[in-house]
Amino acid sequence: MSEVRTSIDDEDGRYRAVAEIEVSGTPEQVWELIATGPGVEAWFVPAEVEPGVGGRYLTRHGDFGDSEGVITAWEPPHRIAYDEPDWQGPGTEVPTWNTEIVVEAVSGSICVVRLSSGFLAGGDAWSDVIVGTFAGWSGALRNLRLYLTHFAGLPVTTLWIRHELPLGAPDVITAAGLREGRVGAPAATAAPAPTLSGTLEQRTDDSVVVRTAEPCPGIAEITTLRHEGTWVVFGWTLYGEDGPEVLDRERAAWASWLAGQVTRTGG
Repeated sequence: MSEVRTSIDDEDGRYRAVAEIEVSGTPEQVWELIATGPGVEAWFVPAEVEPGVGGRYLTRHGDFGDSEGVITAWEPPHRIAYDEPDWQGPGTEVPTWNTEIVVEAVSGSICVVRLSSGFLAGGDAWSDVIVGTFAGWSGALRNLRLYLTHFAGLPVTTLWIRHELPLGAPDVITAAGLREGRVGAPAATAAPAPTLSGTLEQRTDDSVVVRTAEPCPGIAEITTLRHEGTWVVFGWTLYGEDGPEVLDRERAAWASWLAGQVTRTGG
């Protein structure tokens, strides 16, 4: 099960997105990645985790803000769950959002990770919101697999940039030189985009993912998404001791190039 499998759990009044993947690693190794702040950053977003039931589970989503939850299940190294009651903002009456991650050993070095996220009750009215989370959770579990396969144990640095896309803006993935090529084959950006190269891991109409080798090991993704407008988001999780130095250098280069792309309109 190298790819993410997804399904909907809508039994007994629940409505939840379920994503599952097989990864290399022991339950103890996976637990460190789902139950500590540095671990969560390695495959998802920067985070702070206070261990134990009642602890805080905070994830930081760049310009989209922070999301804060309270841990409701803590069963190392197999299960963690947390509630986010204010996921629509303070004062908005919504059912509590619950996320659960379960780790099951298949063999000594292989685990199945099952992530279930949504509502434990009263979620039917929010089905569109749940379906909209599949891309994010699937991408996160893909990154979990890539980290454990290629980068396990390396320190993490996160680069994250977004720009709003005006009507008529060019296709940024094409402009970066990453629209063509076979998944699993070498991939590299094309000038004048900043230089990165590695292996093409995934491409859809709206996103491209490269497991980078140069200028730094990591996972880079360019995504077009719609959230109160249309945006291009560049995310790059850098692995290794050189990550902070690369981030300082590359953040300015990518911000400048993306800003230049989104101000270009067709016609």
